Amino acid sequence: MNKKKVQNLTEKQVEEYLILNPNFLTDNPEVLNSLEVIHETGGAVSLIQKQVEVLRENYNATTNNLLGLLSVAKNNEEIFNETQQLILDLISSENATDIVGKTELTFEKQFHATKCRVFFFKEQEYLPKGRHLELKSAHQNFGDLYNAKDIYCGPCSKNQADFIFGKKSKIIECALVPLRNNECPGLLALGSTEEGKYDSRKDTLFLNFIAEVLNKLIDKSVR
Repeated sequence: MNKKKVQNLTEKQVEEYLILNPNFLTDNPEVLNSLEVIHETGGAVSLIQKQVEVLRENYNATTNNLLGLLSVAKNNEEIFNETQQLILDLISSENATDIVGKTELTFEKQFHATKCRVFFFKEQEYLPKGRHLELKSAHQNFGDLYNAKDIYCGPCSKNQADFIFGKKSKIIECALVPLRNNECPGLLALGSTEEGKYDSRKDTLFLNFIAEVLNKLIDKSVR
């Protein structure tokens, strides 16, 4: 081949030619064997060695992704099973006090919350004792986190943790789930001493579902 023509070839042209002629290297093994690729360590390796390395990296990445998906699927299955059991237990509850007690116990024992507390913003005789929060106090203590419409997930200050979960709770993250019940609006509060448990990037679909169930059952229990 004319040296001038070779010099005029661009990398793009070589790339396009090889793509349009996938059998070129197979039909010309001497070319394949002569190709070398600079490795990250600085040494040169054959193209075949480089291909093997790329395939191995792709395999490892695919395997890791698959393992990650399997882990998520297993975790979702466990959450579904625990949620199903919680709902069955709540359905059999006799009153609001029973509903609150089972909810808190399940979140702490089965869903591994460090603390779970259910509060109400209206004082009613059919609600459990000690679970009434004054709106003014609630607003002063954690109003910047809670808007009664959206679920909050993220960090909380020591003062906020002490107010919601009790002093010396050591809670650093929380999920605040509104209970939008007309008769007795409230709050499902989950706290963790571990960072990342209630991260703001996590899906809240499960918590929304539990809140809806609690709203219906509490409303039903007072009628």
